[in-house]
Amino acid sequence: MSLSQIKIDITSDKMLAYMQLGMPPEGTAWPTFDEVIEKLKSEGVVFGLKEEVIHRLLEEKSNKLTLVAEGVYPIKGEDARLKFFFETDRVRLFPKELEDGRVDHRELSLVQSVQKGQILVEKTAATPGVAGTNVLGEEVKAVPGKDVNVVLGKNVAWDGNRVIATSDGEPTKIGNKVTVQLVHEIRSNVGYKTGNIDFIGSVHIRGDVENGFIVKAGGDVVITGNVEGGSIQAEGNITINGGIIGQDKSVIKCNGDLYARYIDHAQVDAEGVIKVRDAIMHSVVNSGQKIILGTKKGMIMGGVVRAADLIDVQYLGSKMGTQTEVEVGINPGFRRELNEIEKRLPALEKELDMVEKALTLLSRQRELPPQREEQKAKLIRTSFVLKGEKRKLESRREEITQLINDRQLERGSIRVRQTIYPGVRVIIGKAVRIFKDDFNFAILTYNEGEVSIQPYR
Repeated sequence: MSLSQIKIDITSDKMLAYMQLGMPPEGTAWPTFDEVIEKLKSEGVVFGLKEEVIHRLLEEKSNKLTLVAEGVYPIKGEDARLKFFFETDRVRLFPKELEDGRVDHRELSLVQSVQKGQILVEKTAATPGVAGTNVLGEEVKAVPGKDVNVVLGKNVAWDGNRVIATSDGEPTKIGNKVTVQLVHEIRSNVGYKTGNIDFIGSVHIRGDVENGFIVKAGGDVVITGNVEGGSIQAEGNITINGGIIGQDKSVIKCNGDLYARYIDHAQVDAEGVIKVRDAIMHSVVNSGQKIILGTKKGMIMGGVVRAADLIDVQYLGSKMGTQTEVEVGINPGFRRELNEIEKRLPALEKELDMVEKALTLLSRQRELPPQREEQKAKLIRTSFVLKGEKRKLESRREEITQLINDRQLERGSIRVRQTIYPGVRVIIGKAVRIFKDDFNFAILTYNEGEVSIQPYR
């Protein structure tokens, strides 16, 4: 047999080589093992040879296309891993409901504490993987594992591969940022005795926040009592063991999660999950993630309640037909920002128009006294600043509009475990549905421009 009748095929990734023996011409012998090996080498195939397979093909005088060499595939590196030594999901620390629907706050530890030097996070680094070899004997590089980052906030530091606390306090994780907040404890109501509170770390209040008083915290806020017309602002989470009795005066804002027993006549904005035990009544409540009403009472009645992903509730509206609006599918923060931009742009254009008119008048005059020259220079600077702000706002408006349009495709949902009453207005993306009759056990989603109703499972 001529060696030219031995056909070698190598796959495009060079990891596999196949061989097919042609029938030898009459009077010629089948090739020897050494001749086949020589042929493979001449084609560059030098690694991963399956010698037993080649022997068998020659013994059987087989002309089937057969795998005769296989490279060693690279092993992908393992991704980096983070192990947290404190509870990172604030919702898990929220009060747990007992079988009869009550909550035992005495059995809770809503505040996590750590001491200086305590380990908060341990990082296992990504591995580079193990290189492979193709049938040509060439190295095949491995794909390294993905890294994962921890952003260090206040009072934390790297110690080798671990993040430790550099002071006593309360650990929090917002996004991928880990912080230890210093804690300011108030063993009474926030009222005329204490005045307003503005603290760089976390604030723990062992009483109520009285009408008209303000609490601001760079970390979390934990309140054992009620918020009675007061306002709270937190960079972290807000936990209120009692309720928010807003009196249409309370404004509650946080960048993390929020828990309260109930919310009544208040404005509440949270970037994270909002969990309410009993009811949201006649309030404007916005969540960047989910709103969950956990108990058998769990109702939303009156007002406007919005969440980016999910609203999970027992009762929606009331038997009296109270006008109630709920919306999912779009981050409420985008909606608010868009409204603020739409308000600011006309005012900005008016200011810019006045500045441009004043500049036009001054530019018509050939020689200006020093005072007028100074005024002209100031107007030019003002025009530059206003035009910059206008460009920035228009760009952000376009960006948010795009985000909102992209979000329409995602599946925000409203889960009603009992009843939707008449007078409820549901918005999911661009779809709107107003309920005129009772509806029981429903999951509401967006489907082809409409609010779709499926049975609650």
